[in-house]
Amino acid sequence: MFLDSLTKSHSNAWKIGNDLISGTPTTKVMGIVNVTPDSFFDGGKHNTLEAAYAHAIKLLDEGAEILDIGGESSRPGAASVSAAEEIDRVIPLVKKLVPLLSTRKFWISIDTIKSEVAKESMKAGAHIINDISALAADPNMAKTIAETGAASVLNHMRGNFGTMQQDFKPYTNVVDEVKEELLLAARKLTDLGVDAKTICLDPGIGFGKDLQNNLDLISHVETFVDTGFPVLYGMSRKSYIGKIQGLETSDRLIPTVVSGIFTALGGATVIRVHDVKEAVESLQLLKAFRNESV
Repeated sequence: MFLDSLTKSHSNAWKIGNDLISGTPTTKVMGIVNVTPDSFFDGGKHNTLEAAYAHAIKLLDEGAEILDIGGESSRPGAASVSAAEEIDRVIPLVKKLVPLLSTRKFWISIDTIKSEVAKESMKAGAHIINDISALAADPNMAKTIAETGAASVLNHMRGNFGTMQQDFKPYTNVVDEVKEELLLAARKLTDLGVDAKTICLDPGIGFGKDLQNNLDLISHVETFVDTGFPVLYGMSRKSYIGKIQGLETSDRLIPTVVSGIFTALGGATVIRVHDVKEAVESLQLLKAFRNESV
């Protein structure tokens, strides 16, 4: 029976502080909070503390279990910002959200490639460091994660986000190469004594990959799940969607939802999205199809 296949995937548990979360039965949703003027989809919409806080509350109300706060745009061609400026953008929001943890269950993630930002964020009460360079951008990031006890996301990227779409080495086998490079990055942390259960792997959709690379990485989600590490996919509204024939003028919302369901079926522990309500509702429907408790 076709529906039997919907129950065969599994996800790996992710340890965040004292909590152990799993995508079974329902893949967790990470909501995006960009406190930036220039992020590719929502840059400038939440570029004040009040607007960012209101957006974060909205995402929590819609069902996000993790908030990923970013103070520097990673869109192709984006200009870098100083650690001080990034800290000024994200730390006030972290401090404003932390009191809610006494009454609401969620986790705070910081999207940064800078160890200084990571360290200050953890001091302020964050739980997760989401490094889109998989430790490559800052030689002190691995040590910072180990010393602070942060859970981490290692996102695959070749090059830097300023030039990653123009200057990247073509892949011979993108799935195998991305997997091995992520495992090497994870080993940097485990060699420092970091618990492997706290390390989440992200294949890095859109980060220095062409359309077919991205499609291959999404369609082979089980390869990353089979590493034993928890797996996160971030595909929300990304440009690969508009490069698919027939989707050139799409607003990318429905394709994002379908991409999320596909990776959930393959065992992703977390999906990272802008549109939390739609993602949560689609995953609730998947639970019903799987005849799980709703």
